[in-house]
Order: sequence, then C-alpha cells, then structure tokens
Amino acid sequence: FLREWLDRMKAIYVAVSLPPEFRYPVTEPDEKARTGQAVLERVILPVCEERGLPFAMMIGATRGVNPGLGGGGDMGGRADVTSVTNLCRAFPNNKFFVTMLMRENQHELAVAARKFANLMPFGCWWFVNNPSLIDEITRMRMELLGTSFIPQHSDARILDQLLYKWDHSRKLIAGVLTDKYRDLAAAGWQVTREQIERDVRLLLRDNFVNFVQR
Repeated sequence: FLREWLDRMKAIYVAVSLPPEFRYPVTEPDEKARTGQAVLERVILPVCEERGLPFAMMIGATRGVNPGLGGGGDMGGRADVTSVTNLCRAFPNNKFFVTMLMRENQHELAVAARKFANLMPFGCWWFVNNPSLIDEITRMRMELLGTSFIPQHSDARILDQLLYKWDHSRKLIAGVLTDKYRDLAAAGWQVTREQIERDVRLLLRDNFVNFVQR
C-alpha cells in the first residue's frame, strides 16, 4: 500500500510531525510506541531506502496545551537529538531531513549533522521562525556546517505565511552570508561572484535537490 501511495503522490520525501517525547529506540513498556517503532523499522524506512526517499522528521510539537484556543493552542517542547543519531546510525542507507521546534535543540542537531552524512538539518520551524532566532540559528549552522544545511523551508499551516516567511528569511540569510564573506576578506581570501552565487544556490536549492537525488 505504501509503495502505491508514494507512486501516486509522486513523493520526493516522506514527512512526519513528532512530539518532543519521541524516542528511538523505545525504552518504555508502551505498546503504542512499540507498534509505531515496528512500523517505522519494518515498513516506512525500508520503503524509503528502496525508493531513495528521505524521511523528514519535524520534532517537538505538543498539541492542545490550551484546548480553548483550538488549533492555536499548541506548544513546543525540548526533543531528544540522541534518538535522531540512533536512527542515522541504525539506518545508514536512509536519508533523514530533521527540523526541531525548540531553540534549545538547534546546536546539538547541527553537531550531529557533522557526524552523519545522512542527516540534513532544515528550516526554522514554527516557534523558531522569528527573525532573531532565524539569524542566530543560521549563523550557528554556518559556523558548524559551512553551507551543508537547508536554512529555510516552505512549511506553513496557512498559505499566506509563506509571503512574510520567505521575505524576512531571504534578508536574514543574505545578512549572515555578507558577514561571513567580510570575515573571509579580512582573513585575506578574495571572494568571487561565482563563489557567492554557488553558495546561494546550495542554501536555497541545490542542497535539497542533491540530498533528495543522491
């Protein structure tokens, strides 16, 4: 069924939103969690590997903290990066896109991406999609990963959110790049237009395309 559904959707990756309590492997005697792990290990990840599809995890959403606010009553919580590295190590032939909802997880996730070639951090999701945090996270990722990450992605609960999301994200990403090129120039490196264009393509297109296709 999964293969048929992916073919029908013409999927280029598979994605899931997970709560901060997500753990891999499951250590608690929770039958529901163990069943979910079995489905992940025996169905989803094998099919993703077979089709060359990355598995994207958006980790950290806590739903319905304030039910009186309806869909606006969700919150975030600190997630477990070790579970991500456990998956990357256990399934080295699978590719993992990962974004996390809390600021407190960002540095550990970036460090993990230095250790696993099959892990790609992406985007500034939801509660970290604030200009000050986008700037901070992008700078930190660039200092740890160079240009081997995806700074922003087109995830939006409401379509109109994409308008301001990309408007301020492009400006912030450009500011981070400008400062890094100034640092290189101060160190004696002559930055060329071609190098700048290459880096922008990597961050805004090619990293995603290459990770999906490799």
